[in-house]
Amino acid sequence: MWFAILDTSSILFGFSNMRDTFEVAKNKFPGRKILVSRGVLRELAGISMNRGKRGASAKAALEAIRYKKIEVDSNNSNVDSWVYGAARRYPHSVVITNDTELYKKLKTINIESFKLTKDGHLK
Repeated sequence: MWFAILDTSSILFGFSNMRDTFEVAKNKFPGRKILVSRGVLRELAGISMNRGKRGASAKAALEAIRYKKIEVDSNNSNVDSWVYGAARRYPHSVVITNDTELYKKLKTINIESFKLTKDGHLK
């Protein structure tokens, strides 16, 4: 199975900039399932407790995950470790992350990785 694997940073960045990261991924990679982990849900839930734009963005992202029935991997551990492992476990998958360290690490092992821009494009 081919996935578009999303981490917390890309989801939060998108929703903070009025971009639905899930729709961007779906449009860029039609036919691939969107995949997040329970760890991503845990991180978003923690952030959603904050007041202000960041907390509101996390709440909106959690609602979108439920509404759009995004596939959730049962892994609840460190999100970066999960992303790295999932990308290796599911060949031909892509990763969308706005975590610069993780992005560089994935690029060094030839995992197709993208960052979401403020205007909603993947680069």
